[in-house]
Amino acid sequence: MTIRKQPSDFRVEELLAPETLASIGERPGGNHVHAMYALNKTSLTTPAAVNEFCRSVKARPDHASYAGLKDKHAQTVQHITVKLRNPSEAPRQTEGKQWSAQLIGFIDHPIAAADITGNRFAITVRDLKRAESEEMDRRAALLSLSSLGAPAPRQLPHTLLFTNYFGAQRFGSARHGAGWIAKSLITGDFETALKLAIGTPARKDTGKTRDFTRILASRWGDWKGIIKDLPRLPEARAIEVLARGNGGGGGGGDFKDAFAALPYFLQSLFIEAYQSHLWNRCAHALTRAASQARAHGRGREGAGGGSHPSPPLLFPTPDEFGEMLFAPAGIISGPLRTLELPLLARNSELLEPWKQTYEQVLAAEGITLADLRVKGLKRPFFGEALRPLFVEARAFSLSAPEPDELSKSGMRKRTATFDLPRGSYATVVMRALGQ
Repeated sequence: MTIRKQPSDFRVEELLAPETLASIGERPGGNHVHAMYALNKTSLTTPAAVNEFCRSVKARPDHASYAGLKDKHAQTVQHITVKLRNPSEAPRQTEGKQWSAQLIGFIDHPIAAADITGNRFAITVRDLKRAESEEMDRRAALLSLSSLGAPAPRQLPHTLLFTNYFGAQRFGSARHGAGWIAKSLITGDFETALKLAIGTPARKDTGKTRDFTRILASRWGDWKGIIKDLPRLPEARAIEVLARGNGGGGGGGDFKDAFAALPYFLQSLFIEAYQSHLWNRCAHALTRAASQARAHGRGREGAGGGSHPSPPLLFPTPDEFGEMLFAPAGIISGPLRTLELPLLARNSELLEPWKQTYEQVLAAEGITLADLRVKGLKRPFFGEALRPLFVEARAFSLSAPEPDELSKSGMRKRTATFDLPRGSYATVVMRALGQ
């Protein structure tokens, strides 16, 4: 099965918080000087679309705000605010080649993450074989809170409960298979960290980034020779630092300084990717443990004889950044449904019921909590944040299979629609359904 075969197969609409909606005024006045727009874009990154929008309305890009990044290879709707020199002249509508924006009204602050409750998705799955389509129905029924495993009409909205893994988008900074950048940072190996960050080609690299990583990979160490050949990217500042120094002599201090010269948002992504990896491994283990506990309970119930074979309590799905396990909604107990796990920091307190699980994850990585710091630099740093172990995909429905006009004969397509809270991944829902 395939998702994102074309941008219209992956549609996302940002959902405003009720209190934010209620605060929007029709006209500017008082503190309501931030014009809010609904930005529609296709096959365009959020920063690129916002920059084009700002040129259209003659505003500075740093006067525009948005609550998050939306996928490039998709059709998306998100909200942006902009502070104009004369708010009363804000255009009702403006558009470009791959985007359009409609004025919603005016609010008293730049839009932020707190103004968004979640996202609404409509995802078309293509290249479906009959067995894969039937497996989607089976998994949807098992994940459903509405029916707790009983068959539910696919066209009627219900609610799925699933393990809230971080999706592959979270690991975009990782060169998987070559090592986690943050692991090199916590051991003080800044050369390896830098090489993984900007000198290791990845399959998804495109444009200038592709050229940049390939030049560095083939000529690593020739700092003065390659500086003139590198594409103009902010990451080139790191190579300028090395070209002025001796490339790591004297204990590798130059590599530390070079890494520190990378854009800070990239440095933060490297840390967050590794924290998310640790979180996913803990979530995987806890999902398995919940299933094993239920299976053990069923074994006791059937010890007197007469128990019938039960369906598997887990359904695994392979993923580039580690297997994902999902469990039927019926085996996730009430306390487990509301459990939150931390993204680990050096000062995190390991608590029950996940203390031992996280200890095992850290041991498997060969690190301890005390190691979660970047030696010799005050930033980037490991900051703790809580994330729900399980979340709900609400208003879920799955269309009936129909012929896929973009695939060979016999293949089918289906569309899944659902709402997710902010920070959860639609691609993980699709993994739970067997993608």
